[in-house]
Amino acid sequence: MPLLGQRVMLRALEHRDLDPIWEAYKDLDLELITSGDSPPYSDRWVRSFWGQRIDDPAPDMRYFAIEPLPGNPGAGVFAGMCNLQDMDTRNRHAELGIWLASRDLRGLGYGTDAIQALLPYAFEVAMLEKLHLGVYDFNEGGMRSYERVGFRYEGRLRHMIYYEGRWWDEWPMRLLRSEWELIRQPPADGLRPYHPADYEQALALLQRLLPAPDAESARAVLRRWWRQIDRDVYGYQVNGLLVGLLTLAADAETPTMLDCVASDEYRQDIRKAADAIVR
Repeated sequence: MPLLGQRVMLRALEHRDLDPIWEAYKDLDLELITSGDSPPYSDRWVRSFWGQRIDDPAPDMRYFAIEPLPGNPGAGVFAGMCNLQDMDTRNRHAELGIWLASRDLRGLGYGTDAIQALLPYAFEVAMLEKLHLGVYDFNEGGMRSYERVGFRYEGRLRHMIYYEGRWWDEWPMRLLRSEWELIRQPPADGLRPYHPADYEQALALLQRLLPAPDAESARAVLRRWWRQIDRDVYGYQVNGLLVGLLTLAADAETPTMLDCVASDEYRQDIRKAADAIVR
């Protein structure tokens, strides 16, 4: 049974997908940014490799073809793949992989939608505890997509790929089952962990209260907070409106507020709420 998103569905790979998969292998940039290398693959090798995986999937892999739904560009055609790989069934974690084949179908939100469709399968059917991935510095679209669905940064790996004449860093990211369960619920009033639904309001709040003249500057502030793994990002909501953003020291016996962006009228309430958190 396919997994349905808002704009795409995830279905089993089929032999009819071998032609577009072979076409994707001809895209040198796609090969470099997904594999890090691009040895010369033959048509026969590609078809044999993926044909074997279609006929006899590996037990530690879950491959899904991304197919746009009717009414969307590219409807009914193979648009890429979204998969769980290196599944550890004892410790219940897996790596998330995703790529879009046609350049014409990138930047349309299909990747974000595909991941959101895959998450219930990963956490409820495969019963995973954690999903993880790595994203390179130059992949701005990928980083935004992972941030929007709730993935958070876990560190930085320096000089992991050589691309377009320079070295780029890789950013490990993760999503835990407990974090996903919170994300499934609408963001509540009061002080609570940052919710992906806060994204647009958070950018607007940062633009209004910080010297962040545009959305890009505000996004840089959020990303800087997310990448500091010694702190957690929280939101403060009143009557459905995000009125404050703050960071608290992670893994501290006594919560310590490290950053706070909020109107003066809410700062005292936010401080009291932060002091009341028990870790």
